[in-house]
Amino acid sequence: MECISISFKSAPEEIRRIFVFTQEEKKQLLEQAEQAVLLATCNRTEIYATGKESLFPVLERLLAEKSGMEETELRRIAKRFQGKKALEHLYRVTCGMDSMVLGEDEILGQVRQAYLFSCEEHRTGYELNTAFQGALACAKKIKTETDISKSSVSIATLVSNEVFRTENAIMREEGAQSGREQGLRVLLIGGSGKMGSIILKNLLDRGSIHVYATKRNHSVTDRERSNLTVVDYGERYRFLGQADVVISSTESPHYTITAGKAAELLKDGRERLFIDIAVPADIDREISTLPGCRLIAIDDFRELAGRNNLRKQQAIADAGELMSEELETLYKTLAFHEAAGQLNKWKESFAGCGLDKILFFLRDNLDSASFQAVLTAEGGSDGVFSVFYGD
Repeated sequence: MECISISFKSAPEEIRRIFVFTQEEKKQLLEQAEQAVLLATCNRTEIYATGKESLFPVLERLLAEKSGMEETELRRIAKRFQGKKALEHLYRVTCGMDSMVLGEDEILGQVRQAYLFSCEEHRTGYELNTAFQGALACAKKIKTETDISKSSVSIATLVSNEVFRTENAIMREEGAQSGREQGLRVLLIGGSGKMGSIILKNLLDRGSIHVYATKRNHSVTDRERSNLTVVDYGERYRFLGQADVVISSTESPHYTITAGKAAELLKDGRERLFIDIAVPADIDREISTLPGCRLIAIDDFRELAGRNNLRKQQAIADAGELMSEELETLYKTLAFHEAAGQLNKWKESFAGCGLDKILFFLRDNLDSASFQAVLTAEGGSDGVFSVFYGD
């Protein structure tokens, strides 16, 4: 298996936004890659593929065509993984070990959706199926058996915490003299997506925050509805002036908030926080030049996530150990599948041979670690070599 990866580690948001695919574009890419899975999130675009020959030239060409980049330029931001390195990278990504926020849960669902999409398009074979199913099972096991997901801090949680800090700061500065009847007011654009839904729930659970949310369908309790005003997407600018915080999390190819329109509406100079967690960006970066306006973009959360990651070192170590064990099982499964077709040939080749000749053959053809593993394999020599002599 081979993987080509463009992530937050190698490319900023303004580059990653170029690699956002529509459903139709995903289908077209998979058709050209033959057996492949395309994973595209706000923090990474990755293609995992298998074939008889190296697929890196094909994958690079497909991504270069999508981005309009020269292939030489693409190679500066794209990382390559091959063989066991590609399998290990898949497991790390799926288990949240390669995420901006270590141990976050969203990536597990995103990998599952990407894999199922390829399955529906009939673009997976034995190796991809085995690798992705193993990675998904490993991620669930890590979530259950380690503490890496306990008190997990996802991007959605970090966003919510920034809002809460803003609320506390405003309350300290304005205090009882503020005259506020509703407390903090938040405009949430994209309250129906997975990230937006989590943020919406977190803000409503706070109780003291009123949320103006653009959304399709969302299940909330009657208590929460008192703190929620559902607004049509086309009416979002009407609520911009009322908001203390504006959050945008959509899949729109265009800005949801432009600096020009905001400048017309925000002339009071009041402090406002804009949070953009979309790729491509939802909020015009020029917003930060307007009086009183501060912008936090998706890549800015990397520093915040880093502080949380430091607190998880033991859990990360435990997860890494478990992942290594699961990867070892995967390597054996794939190796056995590749060799299974030759078992009868081996039986014929070694028919009539004594155990000593087989051992000498293995000694001459295996590295020392592999030969030692054969000698000490559970079940002894009879168990290891019974395959050559039948039941």
